[in-house]
Amino acid sequence: MQGATPPPSESRLLGAFLQQHERLRRIAAGMGMAGADIDDVLQDVSAQVLKHSGRFEQDSQMTSWLVRTTVNRCLLEHRQRFRRQVRRIVERRPQWQQATTTQAGDTAEQAATAEELDIVRRTMAELDPSVLELLVLRYFCDLDATQIGQSQGLKASTVRSRLRQARMVLARKLTQRGVEP
Repeated sequence: MQGATPPPSESRLLGAFLQQHERLRRIAAGMGMAGADIDDVLQDVSAQVLKHSGRFEQDSQMTSWLVRTTVNRCLLEHRQRFRRQVRRIVERRPQWQQATTTQAGDTAEQAATAEELDIVRRTMAELDPSVLELLVLRYFCDLDATQIGQSQGLKASTVRSRLRQARMVLARKLTQRGVEP
């Protein structure tokens, strides 16, 4: 199949991709991609070129599509990377799941604190994973609602609303177990 020539529309888009390759590489680098990640992004874009080759009538449409596809692929890569980091954080069971004791105070105070901490740990472990993820991102990773919304594909107002609901659920459960939130 070496001698086979691609259809005219496919060769036009492939030609536009090759012509814009360096520009697309700079766009990916400007969006925080580096080294092999840039190559991965451009490889995915080239695969999209082959899928959508018959879609364009003008070269200007092809160029804008290539730029937009590169930007979208970079954003997707950032979201996936961020979600992997969050999963690792949640799986490692952050600070609220490790036994801690107070620096000052007597043994009775330390025992009461350890008992409350254990109740909080168990209560948080019972939360829905999506709710737990929001709480971890907000209170253990120090992300604001806008940053969380970008990573989850939600509006910041939706994130704030869900965080409020999560805090209310957690407070109700803790109160039922005798811990004042």
